[in-house]
Amino acid sequence: MKTNMKTMVMALVAMCAFSTTKAQNNADPKVWAWDFPMGLNIKAEAGQKALTCQMHYFDLVKEGQGLLKKTMIWYDTTIAEPGAEKTFIDEYGKRIEVPNALIIPLDKSAKAKKGDIVLTHSRYHNMMRAIVIDASTPTEPVVCFIDDNDSWPSNPESDKIAEKQKGEQLKAGSFNVLKKGTYMPGAQVVYAKDGEKKFGRIVQVSGDKLLLSTFANRLECVSKNECTLLPLNPKFKVGDTVSCISIDEYEPNYKVLKVDLEHGHVWVQKEGSTYTHSFGIFDVMK
Repeated sequence: MKTNMKTMVMALVAMCAFSTTKAQNNADPKVWAWDFPMGLNIKAEAGQKALTCQMHYFDLVKEGQGLLKKTMIWYDTTIAEPGAEKTFIDEYGKRIEVPNALIIPLDKSAKAKKGDIVLTHSRYHNMMRAIVIDASTPTEPVVCFIDDNDSWPSNPESDKIAEKQKGEQLKAGSFNVLKKGTYMPGAQVVYAKDGEKKFGRIVQVSGDKLLLSTFANRLECVSKNECTLLPLNPKFKVGDTVSCISIDEYEPNYKVLKVDLEHGHVWVQKEGSTYTHSFGIFDVMK
C-alpha cells in the first residue's frame, strides 16, 4: 500500500511539473511568440537609460496581429520603475510596461577607449552599434556608427566619406561597451538555417538561449551552440574574398576593395559585378 501511495504521489508531482512547464512554454503567441523567457533580471534602476522594443511590440499585441516575422525595433528610453518580469519605461512622458526581455539597460557609468565597439543609439533614437574613434572623454566618446550602411557612400573614392569619418559624440550613460568573445546584447552571430548562413544581432541572453534581431528586425530565438560569434575587430585587407549580407544571409564571393577599420567600414564588389558596396564591419565575414 505504501509503495502504491508513493508511486501515486510521484506521478502527481511529475504531472504538476509537466503542466507548469507546458504552461510556461505555451504562452499566447500574440503576447509572446518566442521560446525565450519574457521576465529576466535586467538589473535596472529608475532614471537609467535603456534600449527598448516598446513601440512595435505593443502595437502588434494591441492589434492581435501576432509577433512572429514582424519588425521589432529598439529605441532609446528611460527606466521609470524596474520590475522582476516587466518594467515601466518612460517614453516622452508616458509610462509603458514592457517585458524585461525587450529592455537593454545602458551602463550609466560606462567608459570607452579608442577602437571599442559600443551598443548605443543614433540621433534618430534607434539602436545601433558604433566604433569609438576618439575617447578623449571616455564617458562621452566620439563614434562612427557601424550599422548605417545606407548613409555611407558606396563609391570608395567619394569625397563625402571624410564627412562621415568625423563621427558623432555620445552622451554619458547612453552606451554599453561590447566585450571580446562574449554573448551579450549588440554582439553579432552567424548561424545555419535552411542551408544558408543567417545573421543575427543579440538583443538578450538567458542561459544557453539567445534572442536575436535578424533580417528586417525580426526576432528569433536560437541556442548558443547553433551560433558563431563574429569578432568585434575583424582584420580585413584589400583583395580578401569575403561573404556579405544580402537580404537575410551572408552571401559569398565578394572582393574587398577598400578597408577603413578605424571607422568600421569596408567597401566590396560582388564577383562578376561592377557595382561597389559600403558595409559596416559586422555585415562582412571571412
